[in-house]
Amino acid sequence: MDQTILSEALSRIDEARIVKLAKELVRVPSVSGEEKAVMNRARELLEAIGVEAELHGSEDRPIINAVLNPGAERLLVFNGHLDVVPIAKPDAWTKAPWDPVLEDGRLYGRGSSDMKSSCAVMIHVLEILKEMALPLSVGVHLVPDEERGAAFGSKVLVEKITKGEMRRPDYVVIGEQSNLKVRVAERGMFGFQVKFYGRAAHTAASRTTGINAIAKASKGVLALEHHIDKFHEWIGHPMQSVNIIEAGTVSNQVPAECTITVDRRLVIGETADDVVAEVTADLDKAGAGDPDWSWEIVAPKDEEGNWVYTPANYTPPDSELGKVFMDAVPAALGAEPELYVTWAGSTDGRLYRQAGIQTIGFGPIGFGAHGPDEFVFVDSLVKTAKVYVALALRLAEG
Repeated sequence: MDQTILSEALSRIDEARIVKLAKELVRVPSVSGEEKAVMNRARELLEAIGVEAELHGSEDRPIINAVLNPGAERLLVFNGHLDVVPIAKPDAWTKAPWDPVLEDGRLYGRGSSDMKSSCAVMIHVLEILKEMALPLSVGVHLVPDEERGAAFGSKVLVEKITKGEMRRPDYVVIGEQSNLKVRVAERGMFGFQVKFYGRAAHTAASRTTGINAIAKASKGVLALEHHIDKFHEWIGHPMQSVNIIEAGTVSNQVPAECTITVDRRLVIGETADDVVAEVTADLDKAGAGDPDWSWEIVAPKDEEGNWVYTPANYTPPDSELGKVFMDAVPAALGAEPELYVTWAGSTDGRLYRQAGIQTIGFGPIGFGAHGPDEFVFVDSLVKTAKVYVALALRLAEG
């Protein structure tokens, strides 16, 4: 990478400009399902810097695709979502959630961390790269609906890409918070239920003819709520949590059934069959010696009888994009790159990977996402911008 060109490009990164753009986005309320206003504002910001924004999706939930130098052979896309979660408890905030404020190097406001500030960085990076005329197409996908599953956001774009209705990116960068670490993998997802069976009876006969399904499920919950002793160097440990329990119809009847809903996150190499085998072993052990122990696992299956689930997805560190990231981070920040291995949820990156597109996550440091007084460290936004610029320059070299 030409250090003179890199230094000149990095010198154009303007912290005040990033903060201004972030504030413009944060101050527009955009709870999932109500993103039209913020998407229109983002479009205005892009067009103000001379980047034409193409709209996809619907009128009420538009999706932005904006690309610099569309005629170049290869395309790098930065993906960010502009929807946010609701303000659960307004009086828990010490700052106004929709009135962004900069204080002690932190930008506060709903979406400042998750992830409007990252989207602001992407707009600023396009602003810088526009003047450099790189032999590389560089664009942004700014989307709604990430917080609720992406059906009206990134899924729409990926479906169009898959059908050939939209240009296929060669590389995608997800700007979600990653604490300035390189996120090459995301856990898979397998949601299932365990239904425990008992015998209904009047409460008066609960100790004679009744079998309480809630009591059985209680043993099952304790059997499944434990750390899973596996680890993958790109992704960390699996996770498993019992998140819903449902039983009973009236207060004077012993429940005959109790259903728990389990959210299991898989690491690379795990399958739904592996999970079912482990859950079966845990529950068999929990019910050993109990003549009334009866349960079954309930989850969707495909036409061939296989469990429906999302495997862990990844772009290896030694892939083309991975290698470029490993070069770009030290070039931009003067520090060795680290992999993001922590307790993190999924992103829209899984959708691009499922379409066979090299995808890696990299974003700033923040706290309070989905909670009160959400904020992002402004210096980490600047560092994120530096890595994005270095990445584009490195890819432009071929």
